Amino acid sequence: MTGSQSDQALIVLNVPPSLEESVIDWLLVRDDGTGFTSFPVFGHGAGHSRLSAAEQVSGRERRQQFQVQIAATAVDNFMHDIEQSFGAAGIRFWVLPLMASGHFMTH
Repeated sequence: MTGSQSDQALIVLNVPPSLEESVIDWLLVRDDGTGFTSFPVFGHGAGHSRLSAAEQVSGRERRQQFQVQIAATAVDNFMHDIEQSFGAAGIRFWVLPLMASGHFMTH
């Protein structure tokens, strides 16, 4: 295993499916992250007014989640830029300290 503790953060974005391609394009041109991971997820919560009828019946909202590893010192700039680029698009986010990261390698 190669890995280390670092001054990195993990930014998690839950994005409406309609923004998936736009967010991918936006992330691909940035140079402050080490790459990102994306996958479909479902949001659950009390805010049913913004859900479609089908989502209200099923009790879940389709979202696309992105996870971006980034230097902790770059988080504020990243968050400012995404807010400027996507504004009130309904993106939910979390910023978490990253205790360690790395790759498992074969010996």
